Amino acid sequence: MIRVLQLPDSTEKRNGRMSVIMNVYRKIDRSKIQFDFACTDYGFENYQDEIRKMGGKVYMLPKKDLSFSKIKKLITNLLASGQYSYLHYHALSKWGCALSIAHKAGVKIIVHSHATKMSDTVLKSIRNRVFSLPLFLYADKKAAVSLEAGEKLFLGTEFEYIPNMIDYKSFVFDPLSRDRIRNLYNIDPETVLVGCVGRISKQKNQKYAIEVLNRLVRDSTKRIKLMIVGDAEEKDRTTLNNLYSLIKMYRLNKNVIFTGMVDNIADYYSAFDLFWLPSLYEGMPTAGVEAEANGLNLIVSNTVSRDLNVTGNIKFLPIKEKNISSWECMSLENLRSHRCKNALALIENSEFNTKKIVSLWKKLYGV
Repeated sequence: MIRVLQLPDSTEKRNGRMSVIMNVYRKIDRSKIQFDFACTDYGFENYQDEIRKMGGKVYMLPKKDLSFSKIKKLITNLLASGQYSYLHYHALSKWGCALSIAHKAGVKIIVHSHATKMSDTVLKSIRNRVFSLPLFLYADKKAAVSLEAGEKLFLGTEFEYIPNMIDYKSFVFDPLSRDRIRNLYNIDPETVLVGCVGRISKQKNQKYAIEVLNRLVRDSTKRIKLMIVGDAEEKDRTTLNNLYSLIKMYRLNKNVIFTGMVDNIADYYSAFDLFWLPSLYEGMPTAGVEAEANGLNLIVSNTVSRDLNVTGNIKFLPIKEKNISSWECMSLENLRSHRCKNALALIENSEFNTKKIVSLWKKLYGV
């Protein structure tokens, strides 16, 4: 059996990167390839119980006293057992110090790029570029969730393009789920519900969604609400509070719904009439593929890879302040557009096909 030590930084359920890894883990032949995880414990709901049920092991270090020395000690002890064939590194972080240890131990190293930007601040971008330097010395293989993500991290060196794996069959439109979710939040059938899915952060840019909503509510005769699905990490509490202040300023309290983290995310897509993804940057957004699988029309930041547009139901627009009117106009045109009825078939025949992606991951591990 090939055993792989995954370094995703976090195994949290709200982490899109981790949901992709788990989608692969569920589908891969675990009698031949098994995953273990070394990561940071941020104190939020995570996948460790499911991982253990599937035969994997989880090694967590508390965030409060995470240090290079503790990471090095853990990785050194794990790799000394000789059970790992590969170390798979997914997130630029302190965990990057594991690469040199794996190299010395003779463990093959895979580096996976999941984003098109180093970070959303200058200082963090510089820090993360520094964190990325060891990969140029030690990586045996490189992979990226989009061409843009690969070009950003790997700076012209060769990499394998592997689209994000989504369990798209779980996101097919369901009228019963639509009614259940809308009833839960007292949303009548005539109200147009716009959805945003993702953790609340500067990167996901929910602020822009509220700016667009303000214009729509002002200019449209329809009842329109925005549902934001996701929560904020402690470091993003300021972003969340700023959203509250903006909503209060625009008097949109009755038009914006915050759900927090939800387990049955697929049901929520069915409740939406339109989907917005105004992110400042993305690798390949899982929420975008999920919304497509549901047949929704999407309006998406032009920073997102065009490879996302499988169904033809996506409009890419800039996210500058001057473009808010374009988002408004495009939204008005698509408020009650019919869902794409053959979305599932289109995704099945695209690069997001589950079997194709599992094969590409197996190839990374020499299978």
